Amino acid sequence: MTLLNNNNQFFFIGHRGTRVGFDENTIEAFQIAIDSGANYIEFDVRATKDKKIIIFHDEKLNRITNLSGAIKDFNLEEIKTFKTKITGSKIPLLSEIFEIFKNKINFMIHLKQAELMKDVIKMIKTKDLTKNCVISERKLSVLKMIHHHDHQIKTCYNITHGKDLSLQEFLKKGEKKTLSFSVINTGQADLYNLSFYLKGLPEDYFRMQESVEKIKVGEEINVIP
Repeated sequence: MTLLNNNNQFFFIGHRGTRVGFDENTIEAFQIAIDSGANYIEFDVRATKDKKIIIFHDEKLNRITNLSGAIKDFNLEEIKTFKTKITGSKIPLLSEIFEIFKNKINFMIHLKQAELMKDVIKMIKTKDLTKNCVISERKLSVLKMIHHHDHQIKTCYNITHGKDLSLQEFLKKGEKKTLSFSVINTGQADLYNLSFYLKGLPEDYFRMQESVEKIKVGEEINVIP
C-alpha cells in the first residue's frame, strides 16, 4: 500500500481506529478500521516516563482506562499492565503498530508532544515506512520543523484546530491555497485536515460564503501536490 499515489485518491481514515464499540487507539480498533475498508488509521502518540512512544490520545488515563494519573508519570512496564475499559485491551507501542499493520494500511500519526518529532521520524525511517506515513499536527510551526528535519516526510495540518493559521485565514489566501514552508524550497503541508467527521467542523466554517465549495480536494486546495 502506497501513500499519495495519485491525484484522485480518496482518504478513508479510521480516526483512532474506531470509537464505536471498541476502545480507541487499540490494536482491535485499528483492525476494525481495516476490515471496514479504511486506507489509513489515525492515532495519537505520547511518551511514557521512560521515553517510550505509545499510542494514547489523552494526557491522563481516566477516560480510557479504570485508572487515574498522567501517562508521563508511568514507565512502560507499568503501562503494559493497564487495560482499557470496554475491551480490556492493552495500550500499544508505536513500534508495535508499525510491525503488526505494515503493508496492510497507511498511518496518520498525530504528535501530541512536539518533542517526539525526531524519534517518530527515526522510527518511520527504520521501519521503511516513509511512503506510508503522514505526521499530523495542530501547530504549523511544528510541521515546518518536520520538513526542515526531513523533507521526505508527509505532513497534515489540522486546520480546524490550527494554532498558527485558522481556517478563515486560510480561505482568504486566494485561488491557490498552499502552505509553503520557506525553510526549504520543496516543503509544504501535504494534507489539510478539516475534520475527521462532519460534526467536528467549527460553526464559523458553515457561516462562510460557499464554504463547502471552497474546500474541494484537488481543486482550489492543493491537498496532493
